[in-house]
Amino acid sequence: MIKIGKAKRSVMAVSILAFSVQSAFAYTVNVNSSIPISTQVMPALSTANGLLGNIQATLINIGTAISQQGDRQAALMQQVAETNRQFEVEQKRNDRLLQAQDKYRVPDDICAQSIGGGAAGVSSAAAGGQRTLGSASSAKDVKAIFEVPARATDVDASSTAEVHSQYCDSSDYAAFGGTSFCPSVSDMPRADTSLSSLLYGAGKEGKAPDLTFTDEQTDAALRYMKNTALRSAGRQLSRGEVKGASGRIYLGMIQQYQALTDAAAQPQMEMIANSKPNPATDAALADARKVPEVESYFQATASNRAKQLNRMSAREFEEFEVGRRYSNPAYQATLTNKNTEDLMREQINIANLNNWLVLKTKQQLEKQNVLLGQILANDAYQTYKPMLAAQLESVNAGVSRK
Repeated sequence: MIKIGKAKRSVMAVSILAFSVQSAFAYTVNVNSSIPISTQVMPALSTANGLLGNIQATLINIGTAISQQGDRQAALMQQVAETNRQFEVEQKRNDRLLQAQDKYRVPDDICAQSIGGGAAGVSSAAAGGQRTLGSASSAKDVKAIFEVPARATDVDASSTAEVHSQYCDSSDYAAFGGTSFCPSVSDMPRADTSLSSLLYGAGKEGKAPDLTFTDEQTDAALRYMKNTALRSAGRQLSRGEVKGASGRIYLGMIQQYQALTDAAAQPQMEMIANSKPNPATDAALADARKVPEVESYFQATASNRAKQLNRMSAREFEEFEVGRRYSNPAYQATLTNKNTEDLMREQINIANLNNWLVLKTKQQLEKQNVLLGQILANDAYQTYKPMLAAQLESVNAGVSRK
């Protein structure tokens, strides 16, 4: 270790002290304030702080606006999503409704089945109308067919001649025209003796067939039925006449005869009842005629009576149901624009219509069989009655000899 002498240490201490004193008196220092800081730095810092505050407030406002915008966008997105969901739900519901309508609807078009659906009611109403054919007429002689007891054959024939005066034709007029039995040529010539009165309705020669009869045509058809199936074979007895044995036998014979004539008249009665305007057709026709193709076919083919009443007979109703499809050119054109479901539905309707017509044919065959059986029984009666009578005489003769 270097040792320093006392003299040297003294010199060094004096030098340091002198240096320190000289530095302390070099500058003037104010420890309480600073003019540059107060006049320059602090105002600048205040301005900067104000700007920073404004910037901070602006940033806060911007952030708030961004946040609010985000909330609005989120709410809008939620609303859009909810709207889309509701739309999809409603769309699916509408699709199901459309599918159900396509599957179960009865459309206002040529493939509608409403007419066929009313066939049973029309048929029942026509059958019930048979019982009122006589009472519904305003003609006394027509009422007499059903309400007056059987008259003697000569009286019945005389009444027939009087009725025929309403139906004189040109040949009648040439023979005995101007008399009470043929005052003039009728607008319904030979209506009481012509089968066409029953099939197509009485009227002038060459007229179009009518399947829905007027009241006058109905009366003419009933008179034809009376002349062909309900001729009198003998008068009805009085109360006093039926008390004896002969009267009872006569009455029994009349009843047997009337049973056969009633069967003979039944097919004609049915046809006449089926030719009268039938109220049960109103609703079905009104529904079907909403379709332009059906309405045009109705105007082209319906009888005058049907057009006048907007109502058809059961006969015309059935023919219209068949014809509006198969005799209607618009039907074929319409089918080309139908979808698969409509075509399948129409195929079912056709099958149902065929089934209905087959059923009606079966019922007619059953009635024909009944009538054929009665004809056979009548032939057997005519054949075996004289044979049995002759044989009975032989039996009686043999018994007498014994």
